[in-house]
Amino acid sequence: MRNPVLLVGGAVFLAYVLGSRANRPTSAPRAETLRHQAERLWNDPKARKERAKHRAARRKEAEKLATKLKKSAGSTAKKAEKTIKKTADRLGR
Repeated sequence: MRNPVLLVGGAVFLAYVLGSRANRPTSAPRAETLRHQAERLWNDPKARKERAKHRAARRKEAEKLATKLKKSAGSTAKKAEKTIKKTADRLGR
């Protein structure tokens, strides 16, 4: 009889301790501050330059691929070029 009482008492004590800790504020950042940090990073001039640089590199690679496909495609070169330009524009956003 003594062991089940201790077991139930221990479970109640553990539930009390864990419940009281769950109600405390944590030091984790809140969603609003994360949103503001993301906006600040997105609008940072250095980040904008990096995005523009990567965009230009993707566009250049797409143009190289278009010329390569144009040479190897033969009669379907115009279709391939249109498709590649669409893809380059979509990637260059």
